This record gives sequence, structure tokens and C-alpha cells, in this order.
Amino acid sequence: MSNTESKLISAVLKDKQAHVLLQANIDSILRTHGDIWTFIRKYFEVNGSTPPVSLVVEKFRDFIPTEDIGATKHHLEELRSEYLTDSLKDIIRSAASEVQSGNGPDALDSLITSTSALKKNTSAIRDIDVTDLESAVAYFENVKKMQALGHVGIKTGLPGFDNYLPSGIMPGQLGVFLAYPGIGKSWLALYFAVQAWKQGRSPMVISLEMSETEVRNRVFTIMGEGLWSHRKISNGEIEIDMLKSWHAKNIQGKPEFHIISNDQGGEINPSVLRGKIDQYKPDFVIVDYLQLMAPNQKSDNETVRMKNLSRELKLMAIGEEVPIIAISSATPDDVNDLSTVPTLGQTAWSRQIAYDADWVLALGRGTNSDIIECAFRKNRNGFMGDFLVQVDFDKGYYRYKDFEDKN
Repeated sequence: MSNTESKLISAVLKDKQAHVLLQANIDSILRTHGDIWTFIRKYFEVNGSTPPVSLVVEKFRDFIPTEDIGATKHHLEELRSEYLTDSLKDIIRSAASEVQSGNGPDALDSLITSTSALKKNTSAIRDIDVTDLESAVAYFENVKKMQALGHVGIKTGLPGFDNYLPSGIMPGQLGVFLAYPGIGKSWLALYFAVQAWKQGRSPMVISLEMSETEVRNRVFTIMGEGLWSHRKISNGEIEIDMLKSWHAKNIQGKPEFHIISNDQGGEINPSVLRGKIDQYKPDFVIVDYLQLMAPNQKSDNETVRMKNLSRELKLMAIGEEVPIIAISSATPDDVNDLSTVPTLGQTAWSRQIAYDADWVLALGRGTNSDIIECAFRKNRNGFMGDFLVQVDFDKGYYRYKDFEDKN
């Protein structure tokens, strides 16, 4: 199992994902590399980052990083599987020995106790005892450490949204933007992605409606904060020297910002999305938009298809420990005014999307208006309410606005 542990430690150092192992609580299943992991964990708790490979190699001369490795989570599951198999063999051998000695009842009790503890250490299913004070104290101490290091939920800079979701957009959450066509939901989602990027997070946008060039032009417009207009960017009316200067000052040294598009006709389904998450390790994912994504499980029934997609995205957000925002279209059936803010029941094809989501933000905007009305239709981790956002799509401006100042 030492080879598997070496691969896991190497992957963590390569991917810079110490937080993944910290949350997985692997201390009890490491047998040969526990001292290296302890060093990495303590370094992360103090510095808020994974130590460089050179420092670990210098500290532990016998450790040789493995070159041919996969993603951190792949090797984590591999280690859990090997640990489970080896430990189960030991448990069965011990129980068999007791049975041969004539201690059947003791062997059964020992077998039940040992396998239960083993399952708890290796299972991806989490359970806690709310009366366990030690566990609660450890959890809250870890939360405080993460907050002190800046590892908190993503804030949008829009007081209306941030006040209703006080902890920010957290890993594992599935959020939904719900609106009729042409309201500006894709623009607002990209604004959220840029805010995440400014906070040191690495966003990834899955664009199923626009080309990667169009998405990039919108992102540059928002990042530029009025330096240039979306119209000029789209028409190529940009001074290259100015672009290079701006890039050097504002982009270099910042996290990566990936745009994935299928405008060449390729199919993007949840399996492809998971592969891209494993490849780029994003901290924030946008799917634009949900109804255009291909399902893993094919179905001629659109309602069933959307139900499967919704559930797969929620499980992916939890499993990959990354927030996912899915943009969803509202069905215009029996609605005369498409500028209104839709309800949960108007989610296109399936209400399951709203059921699986941690929060649903519905959007509405009048014809030629620069005001987007936003309303939380569901908020599992915060409060219900509505707010306004004043937008200038051409300049990339997004401003919170009081209802009293709407007109």
C-alpha cells in the first residue's frame, strides 16, 4: 500500500489540494506516509496553501515523488479501497482464529465491531453523532482555521445576494439561475465567476449556448470594469498594446479561468464535465445552460432527462466539493409577460431541478430596462428575499440597487 500512499501524496503536491485530504480525514488509514501528510497538513493550516514539492523532498529524503499519477481524488479512493481490503483480511483472519478456539460469540462481536469501525473510516457516506462534543469542537475549530486562512464561501459583491446567503457560495452547493430567455442570466453568472476569480478562485464555465470567443469577450468586458465596451471587444476595436498592458497588470499571476464550449458539435454530458473538473481543478463551475446538456442516461422523456441531469449535478457538486451554478430556462407556457420573475413551478421540463438545488435565484427584467429583479425562490442555507441589480451589459457594470430607487 506504500506505493498507493506515495501516489496520493505526489498527487496532492502536484494538484495543490491539501484541503481535499484534510476534509477526507485520512490520518487513520495512512500506514507508511503519515509523517509526510502530517507535515503537509500543518503547513497548510499555517500558510493556507500546499507546500512546494521541493520543500517536502528536502524534509523527507526518502520520499521520491511519483511521476505517473492521476487526480488526487482518484488516488484517495484507491487508497481507501486497498486499506479496506487489507484490513478486512486481518479482521477475518482474527475472527477465524477465535472461532477455531471455540469462541464463536466473541468472534461475532469482534467481527461486527471491527467491520463497523472499518466502514466508518473508509466510507464516502458521512455520519456524525450530534451528542459527540469532541467531534463538534473539532469541526468548529477547523471552520475557524479555514475562515482565518480565507477559505470561506465566495462573495458576489452584491449586498442583496450576499446578505441572503451569509456564508457565501460554498463547495458542494448546487445553485440555479432561473429566468425566461433574454433576461441576462448568462451575463450575471459570468459576473459571479469573475468575482470568484478576483477572490483567488479558479472558475470554469461550461458554455453550451455561446462560443468560447463570445464568453471570453463577455468575461473581458466584466473584468475591464468600463475600460472597454463589449461592442468594441466583439468588433475587434481594441488597441493590442493596451490589452497587453492591462493583461500584465490584471491577469498575470492570477488563477486560471477556463471556458469549455461545444460549438464544434461535441457532446458535453456530466461525465465530460467531471473529467474537466478533474483536469482543471476549478473552485467554481457554471453550466450554461442546463437544458442543453446531454445526459449520461439517455431518455426520450424530457422530464426524466432533466431529472437525471439535475441529480447528477448535485451529486457531482458534493463529490467534487465544488460549487456549481446551473443556468435554467423557465417555460414561457401560459405566461404573457416574459419580463416577470418566474416561480419554481415554471422551471422548464422538470421541477426536480429546483428540488435538488441548494438555492434558486429567479430573475426578471423589463424590456429595455437596465434593472434585473432577483428573487430567491429557494434558499436552503440562508434567507428568502428579493433585491435589484442595475446592469450595463456593454460596460460590464453590475450594481446593487434599493427597491426605493428602482425608478
